[in-house]
Amino acid sequence: MPIIQSPTGRFSRLFTKIGSSVFLSCFLLLDLSFGQITSLENLGLFAAQSEKKVAAETINSAVVPSVSTNVFYLNPGPWGRLRCSFIYFEAPKSLIENFPLPSSRPRWAFLETQKDQLPELFNSAKLSPSMIKALLDPETLVTADGNVYVFPAISDLMAMTPESRSLIYTELAKNQVNEYQVDPVLIVGQKVKDWFKTSKLRAETITLIEQLSYKRGETTAFSDVAVLMNSATSDADARAIFKAMTRTRSILVKLELDHDSNVAELTQYWSPAFMNRHKDIEPLIQSIIDTDGVEALPLSHLLPALPRKLIYTYPDVDFAKHGRLPDCHWTSLNFFNYDPHEYLLDERLATNSVLEGFTPVEPPYQYGDILFFLNSKTGDAYHSCLQLADNLVFTKNGRNLLSPWIIMRREDLEKVYLYRGDGRVQGFRRKPSTR
Repeated sequence: MPIIQSPTGRFSRLFTKIGSSVFLSCFLLLDLSFGQITSLENLGLFAAQSEKKVAAETINSAVVPSVSTNVFYLNPGPWGRLRCSFIYFEAPKSLIENFPLPSSRPRWAFLETQKDQLPELFNSAKLSPSMIKALLDPETLVTADGNVYVFPAISDLMAMTPESRSLIYTELAKNQVNEYQVDPVLIVGQKVKDWFKTSKLRAETITLIEQLSYKRGETTAFSDVAVLMNSATSDADARAIFKAMTRTRSILVKLELDHDSNVAELTQYWSPAFMNRHKDIEPLIQSIIDTDGVEALPLSHLLPALPRKLIYTYPDVDFAKHGRLPDCHWTSLNFFNYDPHEYLLDERLATNSVLEGFTPVEPPYQYGDILFFLNSKTGDAYHSCLQLADNLVFTKNGRNLLSPWIIMRREDLEKVYLYRGDGRVQGFRRKPSTR
């Protein structure tokens, strides 16, 4: 089941350009190639051949955020009454300051073998004749490193329709050189203005993002970072733009408790048998119930030690001493480990861990199940997350310093990773004898 690296996250190629010698020496060790299969025998095949059959059930979540209060509740279940709110993260200023700012000149890169096909591509995207002529001007085309580089004018980019942008950028996303098309800013389930409402961006910058956005599956995508940098009014404004491009939405979750709460059921759910944490969780839940004025417990306090330490944080550069930064698979497989097993950074060993210690399962998923996002044809696992409760999952979306550990709704994560229509989700559950 080849577990392959999930998307490395926007700005990943800037890592080796950081001026700080400490950052540079660490990042030169990292394998940041996008989606490269390194190991893991076919995970989808393993799931299909498993003798363990569990009847599939469709989970229809009723999670709908409140328009006015940003508070919503999960469906009822043994996990208790969970109150949720969306929160937004941007990479810390101390990290952003160590990155060189992106170029302010737009650039598209196509494989050199595609050069003769570009007129047909541009025409099919319904670009204006004047824009096509400018893009294909022999005096401006640059051929290097097996690529053909074209440099669209900002005025032409502004005039493109979302449909044209979607078609062209889908093609550009096939070439890893086009960093922001490969891994665009993704806005899930919200309008652009709402997504950036609490950011430090100027109103006109947000309007510009709206104008240059396009659809990628069910999400809103934005790739024209160079245009934003060109519009910056100062170095501080450019830094604010760069910082806002790392924006990520997570969910803050609290367990509401009162004298009617079923302590035994809650303890059983949040402390699976292999964890043996009843002695820690039960007194904590009971103390909240018994304390006047305290009616909710942050979910992070119920999680095992490692995710409790990592949740809502960004990786420290110290992680790079192992040669690779933690990714989604490392995160999922280490969830219940008190100390992380660093050998799980090796995709081959991570594969063996799944094959030997887990068995495929179908919905409804349980707390602690690992959900692998598989290529439907090859069975390769290109992302994974860990099931928490109802439709909430714990995830890290990328192997880089700018991807924090967060909680997401599973349907939102599926919009990010299943947009091509060639993938599926397969659950894996820990075998009773493993820990």
